[in-house]
Amino acid sequence: PMNSELSNMPPRKFPVNASSNFAPATTRYYSAMENLAQILFRGLAMALKLDDTFWFLQEGRFDDGHQCALRILNYPELEYVQTDASAVHIRAGEHTDYGAMTILKSGGPGLQLQLSKDAESSTWIDVPHLEDSFIINLGDLMQRWTNDKWTSTLHRVVATNNNENDRTGDGLFKSARRQSIAFFVNMNGNTTVSPLETCVDEVTHPSKYEPIKASEHLIQRHNQSMMAKHEK
Repeated sequence: PMNSELSNMPPRKFPVNASSNFAPATTRYYSAMENLAQILFRGLAMALKLDDTFWFLQEGRFDDGHQCALRILNYPELEYVQTDASAVHIRAGEHTDYGAMTILKSGGPGLQLQLSKDAESSTWIDVPHLEDSFIINLGDLMQRWTNDKWTSTLHRVVATNNNENDRTGDGLFKSARRQSIAFFVNMNGNTTVSPLETCVDEVTHPSKYEPIKASEHLIQRHNQSMMAKHEK
């Protein structure tokens, strides 16, 4: 975030050896994503039938103190002999994002998602790559806010074979370089998150979550993820 004091996040740092255009271009992109997130939040508020379409944008929830993060992801070109045609080359393992949502600018095919988090009954679906478009993934915080009415997007990245139509039969697997930019939309750290009234019915769909601060939620999910990786 621009204001590290309000957000309680580290100040912005850019690569020392980057071109002179990198910092200003990245800063402009970050600002554009902030604006897009505000528009999306209004749409989400409408879909959730909240009384105020600016509900998520109220002071103290998503303002200059938000904890959004920008991550530039590079998947280098791959080329190797594939002995098993059915094998899947994982470039980013399956996961959900922690925050409210993620605005992803994808640099090519390879993103997959599951509509169900039940691994035994669900299959991976290829997300179509469309030029000049964004992919919006809902995060764990939004799932908590909506009392599981909406669920966070379980996704992964796999290498795609650009050599599938090769008739030489050499089994060569070629995957082009893929670069994407992920803008993780996180609320102000002190935002209290509890199931929305429009997502709770004491008889048919009671509240599943206790109130939690947004920053505590992020730390909790990070720790859970690290523990899961360690157990593997």
